[in-house]
Amino acid sequence: MSTENYVCIACPIGCPLELVHEGDQIVDVSGNKCVRGAKYARQEFTDPRRTFSTTVPIEGSNWARLPVKLAAPVPKDRILEAAQAVHQLRVQAPIRMGEVLARDLLGLDGVNVVATRSLGRA
Repeated sequence: MSTENYVCIACPIGCPLELVHEGDQIVDVSGNKCVRGAKYARQEFTDPRRTFSTTVPIEGSNWARLPVKLAAPVPKDRILEAAQAVHQLRVQAPIRMGEVLARDLLGLDGVNVVATRSLGRA
């Protein structure tokens, strides 16, 4: 048996988690103070995913860049590819907060690039 250690990010507590496994089979998860911790450790062990927020250029606004985020996490091994794809985006004002700027990034269902601020025309 082997162990993996994680710090849970599912809630503000930040529980130290220990996941015991035999190969790909999870035997036990301990250290979590809520059910989200065990779920987080299992997800992190089997299919780690990440999300991020950044900015993209916007034309026709008083601001040069628009803050955006991913609506869903991407596989950890594709995070750089996702960031490069987002940084290729160019948008035109006006944009409303919550507007989807790109759907299914990298062909991943539900991984949409969403504006996190409204910006009007200059």
